[in-house]
Amino acid sequence: MRRRNINGLKRIGVLALALVIALGALGVAYTAWTDSVYIDGTVYTGTLDIDIVGVSSTFVYKVPGAPDTGFGPETVVNYVPGETDPNPPANGTLIASAITTSDTAPDADMAYMTFSGLFPGIDFWADLELEYFGTIPAKVSVAEIFAADVSDTTLNALWALGKATKNDPIRTGAWIAGELSTDDGASWAYIDDPLGLQLHQYDLVHIALHVNLPQEEQFQNLTNLGFTGIITVIQWNEFED
Repeated sequence: MRRRNINGLKRIGVLALALVIALGALGVAYTAWTDSVYIDGTVYTGTLDIDIVGVSSTFVYKVPGAPDTGFGPETVVNYVPGETDPNPPANGTLIASAITTSDTAPDADMAYMTFSGLFPGIDFWADLELEYFGTIPAKVSVAEIFAADVSDTTLNALWALGKATKNDPIRTGAWIAGELSTDDGASWAYIDDPLGLQLHQYDLVHIALHVNLPQEEQFQNLTNLGFTGIITVIQWNEFED
């Protein structure tokens, strides 16, 4: 009996020692010094945003007795900002026009152009004034005007003429040109082709559609020639020539 008690005490002692060691290890883990730095972050992404902020139009009048200013006798041509002519000739008769209207701001992104009564010898043009509001520099990656019906050979012939004589100062056909302002409209630089044009925040750009009919008979008495177009910008580092 006495021997059994001694063995029991030994086992209790071993268990007690193991418990002390375990608690000691646990105490070391809980008393290690620590410190932390916390992060509260916010992410903002850039934007590409170009909107229509203005339009311009062309008005052609027959004015009895008016001198020839380069368009023929008794012919007055007014290129004006907006969609109406603020100063039509007092005794003039409106013969032809190229008028642009657009959605209302903000975020105007749809324009409507109507060319009426066109005849040779006049550069009819209607333009969009676009402002670039994006924070990321962008380039014009698409600048196209084309016949809505691909089988419309008449309009396709006009576009072909405009492209073929693009660098001729006296052009016939249909083509796109423009102007760029980096100083809020104080000055403008002519753009022969908007494709690849780089834009920065608040730059202004005019994108103009010109139609100057040749004298060929095929362009007389045409009606309802539909066309469509698109101007697209892309971030500058993704543009490919």
